[in-house]
Parts: sequence; structure tokens; C-alpha cells
Amino acid sequence: MPETTSTPEGTTSPVAAPTRRPRPRPTALRLLGALLAVLAVLAGVGTASASPARVHHEVRNKPLAGVWDLTVTVHLPDGGTSVTTPRFTFAPDHKLTAEGPPDDSGSPLYAATGYWNQRSDGTIAFYITHGGASEGGAIPGTVQAEHVGKITGTHFATAAYAFVFTAPGAAPEGPIAVDSKATWVSPVPAS
Repeated sequence: MPETTSTPEGTTSPVAAPTRRPRPRPTALRLLGALLAVLAVLAGVGTASASPARVHHEVRNKPLAGVWDLTVTVHLPDGGTSVTTPRFTFAPDHKLTAEGPPDDSGSPLYAATGYWNQRSDGTIAFYITHGGASEGGAIPGTVQAEHVGKITGTHFATAAYAFVFTAPGAAPEGPIAVDSKATWVSPVPAS
């Protein structure tokens, strides 16, 4: 028979049996623990992945004024490529000079001159002209090209179109696609 209690009016009402809260099951606790562990790992991954982005923004781009080693790839009209590895010096007065790799006698394969400029966002542009490679080289004649690219840290990459003048008064060959990748070597040597 259920327990009853009397009320001030003299009536009786059944008293509810005390309710017991069910104890958490070990499985539910383990599941909750696993969920919290996964959330902690995800929060750590989010923090770790944000960290390199901060570091990347702290890396300063080298100024173009300086000495750079380039790998220049010329995409020839026949579908082949010609690769050279010149060293460029971008002077503070916005003039540039470059020497191609050495030939068999140890002299530069070609010498180049030109002009350059750089924006604060790392965008660069430079104009270059040089005699083509020596006898038997991939590009005879005089080469003129305009490179446009961007510096990222101690590297830059450019794309360009070149025109080759093989004979005075003749129409130039081109446009010939050229691309370059460069690595910073040093500041401009003191004169």
C-alpha cells in the first residue's frame, strides 16, 4: 500500500517514493571522455595550423636589390627547352647586370644589362637584353625580354616573353616564353 500524508485540510494524498537518479554508466563516461579528448586534439590542431601562418607573415622578403642566382628556362619554338643559370646583380640605382654560366674557356656565356623595379607587395619587373649564346648556343642574336614576378622570402619566380633579333632590320623572332626561379645570394657588393 502506498504511503499517504495528511494535509492541513484533513485530506490525505499519496507520497511519491523518492526518485533515484540513475548512475552514469561506465560506457557513457568513457564516451564523454573520448569526445572531450577528440575536441582537445582538434583545438590543438587548429592552434598548431595557425602557428605556421603567423610565422610565414613574420618572414621578410629580401629586397630585389642584391645578388641572385637564377635558373632560366627558355621554351623554344620547336617544343624543347634551354636552361641557363646566370647570376644577376640588381643594383640600388635600378640597373641590373648578369653573367651567364661559363663557357668552355671560362668566360661568361653571355653578359646582360637592364633595368628593374619592385613594389612593396613583393611584385617585381625587370627588362633585360643580352647577346645570345655563343656559336652553337640555343639562342643566336640579341635577346630582349620583360620579366614579371614576385619575391617570397629569399626566392622569386618570374614569367617573361622574349624577342630575338637575329639580323639588323629583320623582324624579331618571338614571343618566346621564358620563366625563371631565383635564390638570394647576398647584398650588392660595395664598390
